[in-house]
Amino acid sequence: MTPARWLLPVLLTLNVSAHAQAAPNCALADIVDAGAYATLTIDRWSEADQDNASYNWAECRAARLKKELLAFPKLSARMDGLRKQYREMRALEGQLAGIRAGGGTLYSHAVPRMYPGLEVQLHSLSALARSSLGAQTGQRYGQKIAQAATEHIAYIAALRAYQPAPGEQFSVYTPQGWQAAVDRYEALGRAVMQTLGSREDAATALGYSILDTTTFGAEDLY
Repeated sequence: MTPARWLLPVLLTLNVSAHAQAAPNCALADIVDAGAYATLTIDRWSEADQDNASYNWAECRAARLKKELLAFPKLSARMDGLRKQYREMRALEGQLAGIRAGGGTLYSHAVPRMYPGLEVQLHSLSALARSSLGAQTGQRYGQKIAQAATEHIAYIAALRAYQPAPGEQFSVYTPQGWQAAVDRYEALGRAVMQTLGSREDAATALGYSILDTTTFGAEDLY
């Protein structure tokens, strides 16, 4: 099974869930936080509506950031690429955690609900990249980058080491599918680190911290 085919079911599920609901109210999303947006746009609470509210708020804020970066086309392109990569990594984390648990909707719901937090981080990263504060270097930032890179490598190693325990018959697990997903996750991590670079400054340290802010652990069952 190729990585693209492995990813297709979960990504389609997220997109259908998000786009099947009410259209985003970006005028509202631009002035309130994600929790307030959900409160004001959900008439009758449901899991799907909560997912949709989170997704829409993040999409509106992403569009706002893109407007803010019109004068910085290279930075805008980097932010778009990082957003896509970080989101796909979070989707894979949810999918792999769901496999370890033998299935369940918790894992798919968690992915769009982390988009608002990710978008706040990306806005901070963008602001730092445009500020002299983001260019400040120091040993502290180098240590944070190194720590995040080390923990990212350990996370991937834990994923690769996973095998169902004897007696576990999870129909959603296949060795080939698991390997393809982990391979894709590792490739995305490399791409993110290549985009961020290795300069020991505040902006790069923040980017690495986002890489290391996983939705689910590599070993725990949820």
